[in-house]
Amino acid sequence: MNQQTEPRSSAKEQSIAMIFLLITTVLWGSTFIITNKLTQIIPPMFYMFLRYIIGFIAFLPFMGRLRNFTKKQFKIGFIAGTLVWASFSIQTIGIQLTTATKSAFITGLSVIMVPIFYALFFKDKISARIWISTLLALIGVSVMSIIGFENVSIGDLLVLISDVFYALYIIYLSLNLKSVDIVGITVIIVFLLSFYSLIASLIFEDINLTFKNMNSIFENFGLILLYMGVCATNIATLTQNYGQRHLSSTKAAIIFATEPLFATFFAVLGGESLTPKIVIGGILILVGVLLSIEKPELDRSFNPEIEVKELNKG
Repeated sequence: MNQQTEPRSSAKEQSIAMIFLLITTVLWGSTFIITNKLTQIIPPMFYMFLRYIIGFIAFLPFMGRLRNFTKKQFKIGFIAGTLVWASFSIQTIGIQLTTATKSAFITGLSVIMVPIFYALFFKDKISARIWISTLLALIGVSVMSIIGFENVSIGDLLVLISDVFYALYIIYLSLNLKSVDIVGITVIIVFLLSFYSLIASLIFEDINLTFKNMNSIFENFGLILLYMGVCATNIATLTQNYGQRHLSSTKAAIIFATEPLFATFFAVLGGESLTPKIVIGGILILVGVLLSIEKPELDRSFNPEIEVKELNKG
């Protein structure tokens, strides 16, 4: 993958950006245990619908941004939204079937998949660093999830598959995001996330039973769903966009690589226990992810107005 240059933002802007990205990563880390717990009660697709429809409603004041969108820009939003929904929906089901800690570390593998896929698509050479980081990460996943072939966790595999779609989503955005309004494209993506989730829920889940329990769901989990829709989706996206506008992808990637650590912290608070194999496997994955991050070039010709997102979670 092409090495990233440092942005010509002021020291104050970069400091604020790092704080914002740290906030983003903390918010992301908190979602794994919440998703794991709620999807034991709410069907996963309907849970996604509730989360993202709340996020979309909160984004309604920004609908005016779409007035100047061209067909090409709407197409970019449609493809990006479809890819990220495929990733999030598979990941949500996977989180339901595994632990929050393991799913968080496995999700981090998308950082490694991006340069690998980019190299394959554009016929770039994959560096030795990437091969080593991939090997370490795969060993880490094996240590956490596989004690014998027959004991492979379906949830872990689903989260791993979701990483593939997320890596494709990141690559697609990196090629197209600079030609669209970031807030406007986010509105489209959040709408598609809620729309696709509703359709999937209507087709595959017992929606009648779910609707009968709506009062109970909002009475017991309304504040948590509001947090997931507004804080973990919208605020996290806005702080992320600001942060990546003023920091290189290299620095952003280093901050994002701490997501599994925050996820583990919240998972322990939520009652999950840490086993030695999860700790050892998680360390291997984290080392692999950090090793995969390319060092920036010394050139400072970067223009923050056209920074593209190579790493984007949520």
